[in-house]
Amino acid sequence: MKRMSAEDLKQKVDGFKQKAMEFKSAVELKSPEEIRKATEYSVRGFRAVLFGEKAFRTDLVVFAVCTAVACVLPVSWCERAVMVYTVFMALVAEIINTAIETTVDRISTEYNELSGRAKDIGSACVFVAFFGAGVAWFIILLGAALERGWIGAALRWLSGGGA
Repeated sequence: MKRMSAEDLKQKVDGFKQKAMEFKSAVELKSPEEIRKATEYSVRGFRAVLFGEKAFRTDLVVFAVCTAVACVLPVSWCERAVMVYTVFMALVAEIINTAIETTVDRISTEYNELSGRAKDIGSACVFVAFFGAGVAWFIILLGAALERGWIGAALRWLSGGGA
């Protein structure tokens, strides 16, 4: 085995020390004070969007109604969770959209094509989230209706054949 020079050994040790420091910072956890501050910032952000954005309040009402409806529908718990979660993610999209709009307005309230595009893209994010929620609800409700024979009964009733 070849002997290492003192310089090579020092470089190896320094390399190990660097790796140890990187590992330590990678596994280091937040202190309770950092967690408290992060929670405080999150609550402040939630209050800002709740009291400052009419669209978010409207979406929150939609979420509450959809959650109540999902709780009484004859679907499995897993399907119910998907239904509630998809509408919840639309709320998240609205919060992100509000953050984008606020940042753009902070930079300048004058019209700018890129600023308008950024706001439009944020709005599209909300639209896509709600559209996805609607698709999920449709698929789940269609499956529930097919499993229970409701569609066939409805078609027979509509054609005058009775239930």
